[in-house]
Amino acid sequence: MTPRSFRVAMILVLAPLAASAQTPDWPASVVCALGEPTTCTPAGCREASLDALDVPRLIRLDLEDGVMHAVTPQHSGRRTTFKVIERGEAKIVMQGYENGRAFSAVLDEPGTLAISSAIEGTTFSVFAVCTDLELVADAAE
Repeated sequence: MTPRSFRVAMILVLAPLAASAQTPDWPASVVCALGEPTTCTPAGCREASLDALDVPRLIRLDLEDGVMHAVTPQHSGRRTTFKVIERGEAKIVMQGYENGRAFSAVLDEPGTLAISSAIEGTTFSVFAVCTDLELVADAAE
């Protein structure tokens, strides 16, 4: 097992174990830059490209409402809602189901996001680096 596939497997196994304690200091929204994804089928796993999968490179997570928005112009208007949100001291775990796909995301306090999605016969996983949206807005001024 490669180090990358081990990390993905560990995230998928540990995501449901998140604590449910409330934390008041999470930002209301974060913006995240996605890395290159991995897709897996029963035949094996391979690296893919966000463009080929029609996945935005930038997303915004509204942590208060549990909504993930596409930020890139070509994906304008795309959004999805997480049905379950558990906040812990060091991470937020989000899960949902939409259009025949189950998806989960884990955001940790230093700003690393792991997202996975599953549909019959295929899984998708990607890591992202996130920052408080207010910090981005303040830096632009």
